[in-house]
Amino acid sequence: MSDLPSQKSWLERATTAVGIAGSLVTVALTAWNAQTKQQIDQREADLKMQTAALDAELRRRSTSVEESKERVERYKWVYGLVPELSATDGSKRNAALAMVRLALSKEEAEGLLAGLQQSPDEQVRKAAAQGVATIANIENAELVRLVSQVNAAGADERRRATGRLQRDFNDSAEAISLALKLLDASQVDKLSPSGLINVLYFLSRTDPRAWTPTEIAAANRVLPGVRARNAGPQTQAELGRVEDTVKAAGRP
Repeated sequence: MSDLPSQKSWLERATTAVGIAGSLVTVALTAWNAQTKQQIDQREADLKMQTAALDAELRRRSTSVEESKERVERYKWVYGLVPELSATDGSKRNAALAMVRLALSKEEAEGLLAGLQQSPDEQVRKAAAQGVATIANIENAELVRLVSQVNAAGADERRRATGRLQRDFNDSAEAISLALKLLDASQVDKLSPSGLINVLYFLSRTDPRAWTPTEIAAANRVLPGVRARNAGPQTQAELGRVEDTVKAAGRP
């Protein structure tokens, strides 16, 4: 009978030890499960990011392929117009030149006509030289139209004109000059708030190297007046970008 308390004490210690061990195992398993879940969640997140990046790359390549196809079709169509450039009928020749300019970007059209001026056919060379001058005239008229349309009544028309100016004329001193004229004290009141932002948006995204001393002087003359109009924050922000562009243009 004297051994019973001793046996009971041993059993209690053993039970306690088993309970502690079980608790430790439970804690360890819980921690391991949490870590495993975290790793799985991280791998899933990484996989989603990789999948999204792959999808974006596939879309980009698909778009690039479609753009290449569209460019080839445009080139084929323009190639069919080349014989018209040597036509003796001036109206037919000018129509062909206008279509070439509409179908091609400024750089593409200039590249085509530069190449045609090296043609062994004298008529083609003359037509190409005339084409350069004709396209310049067409481009000037187009430029005047686009600059005026940044203040058009319709939002879509304003966006298209501003986008076209930024894309095709951001290195044009003439475009910069025409846009600055809209900010002159005698003209700026004719601009709607959207028209004013569009003018500033275009100017702020021009190539500083395209600014001549004439445009820099004009900007320094008209921009303080625009700043004094106390326009909204978006207009003020665009104005600040234009001022930065003018400063960059004036650096030696």
